[in-house]
Amino acid sequence: MSSNVLLEINQLQTHFETESGTVKAVNNVSFGIREGETVCIVGESGCGKSITALSLMQLIPENGKIEGGEVFFEGKNILKLNKKDLRRLRGNDISIIFQEPMTSLNPVFTIGEQMIEPLQEHLLLSKKDAYKKASELITMLGIPNAEKIISMYPHELSGGMLQRIMIAIAISCNPKLIIADEPTTALDVTIQAQILDLLRDIKKDLKTSILLITHDLGVVAEMADYVVVMYAGKVVEQGPVLKLFAEPKHPYTQGLLKAKPVIGERKDKLYTIAGQVPNLVGLKDSCYFADRCEHAMDICRSIQPNYTKTSKQHDVACWLYEEGAVYE
Repeated sequence: MSSNVLLEINQLQTHFETESGTVKAVNNVSFGIREGETVCIVGESGCGKSITALSLMQLIPENGKIEGGEVFFEGKNILKLNKKDLRRLRGNDISIIFQEPMTSLNPVFTIGEQMIEPLQEHLLLSKKDAYKKASELITMLGIPNAEKIISMYPHELSGGMLQRIMIAIAISCNPKLIIADEPTTALDVTIQAQILDLLRDIKKDLKTSILLITHDLGVVAEMADYVVVMYAGKVVEQGPVLKLFAEPKHPYTQGLLKAKPVIGERKDKLYTIAGQVPNLVGLKDSCYFADRCEHAMDICRSIQPNYTKTSKQHDVACWLYEEGAVYE
C-alpha cells in the first residue's frame, strides 16, 4: 500500500441552521486517506458520517454551510475551488455512490442516457463511443444483456442491479477516490456480499482509494484498512482496522464492538449501549459520550478531551488516555 496521502481533512466543520438552533453535524473532523487505501467511517445514524462525505464534494443541503477547515486532495484545498474546477473534480477524480440508487437516478431518463453523461463531460467521448463504454462497464460489473439494460429505465431494474449501475457510473472515469455512502443498506444479504466483492475488485484493479461509510461493523472488518469512529459529529477514535478491533480504546468503540452479534455464540440478551445520542443543538464543552459512558469522570462532563496517540497510528479522544500514553 502506498504511503502517499491522497486526501487530507483538517478540522472540517459543517453546521446546519434549524428552527431549534445551530446543529454542528461535522465538528472539527480530521483524518486522511492514502493512495490505494480503504478508510471506513463508522458510527450510529446521525453521527455525521454522510455529511462529512457530502462536505468533501460540497453537496450539502441548502441550510448547511461549511464553517471551517481544509480538505486537501493531491495537495490542493478543494474547498476553495471555483464551480468549474469543482465540476471537473466530481466524477472525474472523486466519485460518489449513494445509498439509495432508486432516488439517485433520474426516473425519466434511460440507464444509458445517465451513464453517458460523465463519459461525455469528463472523457470527451462521442455519443456513440460513450454508449459503447457504458455497455462495457455494465458487462464488467456482471449484468447480462448490456444492450437491453442501456435502454431501460431505473424502475425496471432491481435494487441490486441499480446499485451496480451506480458503481459503473462511479468508476466510468477511473477516479482516484470513490466515496461509497452505505452502498449495501437497501440490499439483501446475498447482494450485499456481491457489491462488497465488486468494490474490492475495483480497488485492486483500478488502484482506487475508497472512503466507505457504514454502520455495519461486519462490513468494516471485511473492507477497511483504516477506521474512523464518529460520535455526535466528532471523531472519537481512529486507527488501523486490526489494531482498532483488537484493542479498542474509546468506551463508545468498545460498546459498538460488544453490541455486534457473533455467529455461534448464544446470549440471552444482546449488549446495548445505554442512553441516547445527545441533541446536537447547544452541546456543552464536554465529552459528548459522558452521559452514556460507564467510565465517566467529573472532567468528562466539563471539558472536551484532546486527541491522544496510544500508538503511532492510533488516536483516541478520551480522558482515560490523557496521561501516560505509550507508543507501541
